[in-house]
Amino acid sequence: MGRFIWREIRGRPGRVAALGLGTLAAAASFVLLTSAVSTSQLRVVGTVREHFRAAYDILVRPPGSRTGLERKHQLVQANFLSGAYGGITVDQWRRVLDVPGVEVAAPIANLGYVIPIHRVPIRIDRHLDDEPVQLYRVRTTWLANGTSRYPGGDLYVYYTRRHRFVAIPPPFGTLRTLAEVVPGAQEPVPVCPGGFLEGAPRPERTPYSGADPANTYLQCFSGRSPRLGRFNLQPFPRGVGTATDAEFPILLAGIDPLQEARLVGLDRAVVGGRFLREGEVAETAAPEVEIPVIASSRMYVDQGLVAEVERLAIPPGARFPTLLGSRRAFELITSLPGRAVGRVTMDPQDLYRSMLRDLGGLSVADLWTAAPVRYAETPGRLRALAVENPDAVWESPAQSPFFPAPPGNEDVQFRGLRGYHAPCSQRLGGCTVAAQLRVVGRFDPERLPGFSPLSRVPLESYYPPVALPADRASREALGGRPLLPTMNLGDYVSQPPFLFTTIDAARDLLRTFQGADPSAPISAIRVRVAGVAGPDPLSRERIRRVAELIHRRTGLAVDITAGSSPRPMLVELPPGRFGRPRLLLSEPWVEKGVAVRYLEALDRKSLALSLLVLLAAGFFLANGALASVRARRAELGTLLCLGWDGGRLARAVLGELALVGAAAGTAGAGLALALGRALGLEVGLPRVLLVPPVGLALALASGLAPALRAARGSPLDAVRPPAHPRAGLRAVRRLPSMALAELLRLPSRAIVGSAGLLVGAGALAFLLSVELGFRGVLVGTLLGRAISLEVRGVDLLSAALTGVLGAASVADVLALNLRERAPELALLRASGWSGRHLGLLLALEAAGVGALGAVPGAAVGAAAGLLLGGGAAALLSGATAAGGGVVLALLASTVPALALGRTATARALAEE
Repeated sequence: MGRFIWREIRGRPGRVAALGLGTLAAAASFVLLTSAVSTSQLRVVGTVREHFRAAYDILVRPPGSRTGLERKHQLVQANFLSGAYGGITVDQWRRVLDVPGVEVAAPIANLGYVIPIHRVPIRIDRHLDDEPVQLYRVRTTWLANGTSRYPGGDLYVYYTRRHRFVAIPPPFGTLRTLAEVVPGAQEPVPVCPGGFLEGAPRPERTPYSGADPANTYLQCFSGRSPRLGRFNLQPFPRGVGTATDAEFPILLAGIDPLQEARLVGLDRAVVGGRFLREGEVAETAAPEVEIPVIASSRMYVDQGLVAEVERLAIPPGARFPTLLGSRRAFELITSLPGRAVGRVTMDPQDLYRSMLRDLGGLSVADLWTAAPVRYAETPGRLRALAVENPDAVWESPAQSPFFPAPPGNEDVQFRGLRGYHAPCSQRLGGCTVAAQLRVVGRFDPERLPGFSPLSRVPLESYYPPVALPADRASREALGGRPLLPTMNLGDYVSQPPFLFTTIDAARDLLRTFQGADPSAPISAIRVRVAGVAGPDPLSRERIRRVAELIHRRTGLAVDITAGSSPRPMLVELPPGRFGRPRLLLSEPWVEKGVAVRYLEALDRKSLALSLLVLLAAGFFLANGALASVRARRAELGTLLCLGWDGGRLARAVLGELALVGAAAGTAGAGLALALGRALGLEVGLPRVLLVPPVGLALALASGLAPALRAARGSPLDAVRPPAHPRAGLRAVRRLPSMALAELLRLPSRAIVGSAGLLVGAGALAFLLSVELGFRGVLVGTLLGRAISLEVRGVDLLSAALTGVLGAASVADVLALNLRERAPELALLRASGWSGRHLGLLLALEAAGVGALGAVPGAAVGAAAGLLLGGGAAALLSGATAAGGGVVLALLASTVPALALGRTATARALAEE
């Protein structure tokens, strides 16, 4: 038997070489592909490990604080902290600290907005000229995010070079009045406030009176009395100009200094003064409570001041000092025409720094909180719902009847506001019970350690959520920049806290306000777990165990944020009332647990790819062996006539394939090792040693069906033609009909030819379904996008290898079929058929074989993809694979067609 097999191999070098090369390519490709998948998997696992941990592993919130959207989509809202005020007690926080495995438990307690009133000077010195009498109007506007324009008051500046000013006793109270010394007048003429203030209308007091055009002021200066100048009822600091009040809201929050330093290194971000001390409490200096705070050196509010300066035309011949002293001053001056002479702009960062310099101490008698934003869920996006806050939220005992609302709070709002006030309102013109904020240090949030953008979790205690424009109109409106917070307390994007105190001092502060709850001041707790190294099972179990214990011991809501990644959510904002258009924003909410899902999906994908290529390679070899047995049917029939039995023939076929497979597998080991090193793949020695047995096993498994077919042969096969004429076939008159008749005349030939494509198309459809399904797990998160880029090379390699194996199988079968039908085709050529007609006939037969295999194969692959949850992607994959299979069959037919042209007609007919 061995000598027979060896003679067969030596006698048919072409056929043996084809099978050997196929086995070598299949075995080596399988090992190389598994190595590529393994290498890619290592890189993906490394990416997931690198970005597994963010600032904290577990987020602890008050019970019932999760919104319906968060529960439905397993998300954490990007701006969740901006609407969270209290709900967790200090005792619950200490119980979290005592949970075994907790490394850091950093509380954050949003206390509310304090609103210092800062006087902003507006200098106009550079607009003065040599005229003896000059009058200017300064129109102030607050510009937010480049879209909203909030009108401020109109301010007036009177400047004279003619006469000097003197300060005279005011007619009432303690207010100082400036008077101009006019030659010939019996007494100095009062000019500021003079008749301007007396004749001004008295608008109804509202929280937004500062924007009322009637709420205007006059500032007076004399070049001959440079030290005397006034704004409203107080001296102007220096130079010539005016000033406006800016009510600058600042969010105040409480932290534990030690835990915050361990979590984000806040102590290392201090740029001036000192850090808060552990356990630092408020100091009581009757009647006020002094609260130590550290202030951010940066702000993230985009609302600056624009002052348009106009030179007014003074009526000729007017005795202006006398006019200013009359009750007609207001009506006349505010109606004068003017021309623009300049603009003064003040950057919001400069405004904040100016206010911070003056904020050595701040008396606080009022505090405001803002509720969370509510959404309406629509297909593909969320719509932020606007709310209406009544004027009553600005009522203040210390600023009766209303506290002046910061500019912009009359715009559309998305958060309900609530005010808290000191219980005692007046003490000879001042509040008797208030808190004094004392700035002890400043920190720069940009000095905090950076965290991976692929696994970023909300850190609203230092940065606002990033809300980027998501469509063309929004990008044009915002200039491509993100939407930032404004001075509007109810705006969509809220500012982070700019002031921090300790948890203990925060409780002391809340005790000074009616309605506040000092017993549960903490809004959230950010927890890091000890011993977490990455996404390995032990680390994940440690996090899960700690989260479970926290919930069990405290009853608080717990979210595991380790392994999370930002998921962009589209949020639609309605247009504002002051110029802001409708906006569509992309906001990074946090999707929980995506890293673990990625790794699980990667394992399934890697296994499917490996088995897929092995299956395609096996069918390629089986297809070639079956075609070889069919081509040798006369030889095998002769052996049966000589006394061989079916079992002996089967052993001969298997022995031949086993010898070829073993030799090809051994050669494939060296090829796989060399190519693996050249491609930079992780091809270890165990995987290299796996190539020979894989080649042998593949050859034996592929040879079972051909061996059984050889065993079932008949001695008559030695003389019987390969095809039997079938009754009932009609005459054909066109090439498509003839191609169909050929397929029906030899159905086994068509089935064998389509088998390779059936497997190839099915494999391709399944592969595409797996790939689309795998990336479907990754869709929507930044980490998923990074991983999908890393695995794409292996995906293309798998698809290419599957397609090549399918095309090779079709080409092999068509070549053997052509050899079998050579006399038939030679007869057609001798009868006058041209080479073009014969080539077209072969192409039509190839298309039929391709459709016979590719369509059902693609359907099976798509069905398998549907079972994996591929959905529409699986159907698209099936259609693509079916069309690709037919195209591959047509391409594979070109090689036999070229061989057909080289076949001698006389020789083919002589063999027949």
